[in-house]
Amino acid sequence: MAANRSIVVLGTSSGVGKTLITLALCRWLRWQGVRVAPFKAMSMQPGHAVYQTTSATACVHYHQAYQAVAAGVRPHHDMNPIAVWGHNGVLIAAVRGRKHDTILSMPAQRRTATAREAIKAGYDHLARHHEFVVAEGCGSPVELNIKHRDVTNLWLAQAIDAPCVLVSSAAQTGVFASLLGTLALMTEPERRRVMGFIVNRYAGDPRDFASGIEILQQRARLPCLGIVPHCRDLDLLADTPSDPDQVRTRVHSRRLDTEIEAWAHHVITHLSLDRLGVR
Repeated sequence: MAANRSIVVLGTSSGVGKTLITLALCRWLRWQGVRVAPFKAMSMQPGHAVYQTTSATACVHYHQAYQAVAAGVRPHHDMNPIAVWGHNGVLIAAVRGRKHDTILSMPAQRRTATAREAIKAGYDHLARHHEFVVAEGCGSPVELNIKHRDVTNLWLAQAIDAPCVLVSSAAQTGVFASLLGTLALMTEPERRRVMGFIVNRYAGDPRDFASGIEILQQRARLPCLGIVPHCRDLDLLADTPSDPDQVRTRVHSRRLDTEIEAWAHHVITHLSLDRLGVR
């Protein structure tokens, strides 16, 4: 398989664990000696839990700041080309590190075009300075009523010509419907980008789900890249910081790096990553 320069971590919905899978992949690639950067095309955070890079508006979501720590690089605003957050009840938007007063009020078509241009420029900047980019998707990639305005999932994968992995969660019932349904709603070219799926947050011994994996692989015609057991003791996102100072303190703490190391070991132990195509 030819070496890839990037990968997009898609999820069957919000809350399935894309952020932590992305974080673990960043740390694993760092272990391999790869210069890697995290990327999330657009983040929307209701609170002011951001990491300020160079100014009050040059920010990344704290998830991407943690992922940058995992990758061993400084957080940079191009890891979040479109950042939206709330402050004193007002939504603030930044585009590639600069406050943008009008993007949220633009007509949908113009807003999408503006966002896509900034996202591609932000990705290109990271790709020029790193060997590999791990991009985290947002929500579900197959929300059919807004898919034509996608800027974070399958549009991104096509724009940067990247393969995808599809993450689902076994924390709730419905892993079969969520995985197979998501794939069924993709076009054939989109499905061809998906190299495999991950079942995250499995409660119990993953070997007990062997028959389920067999069914999923047969119906999806894709390999399972792993079953990651649920581990409450390693939930890096359990405590949400409430302000930028808390984020900065945590990002620069030895404790966070120790927690990232433990989480990455937990995830990578349960994944088969030979198909990532990293050289």
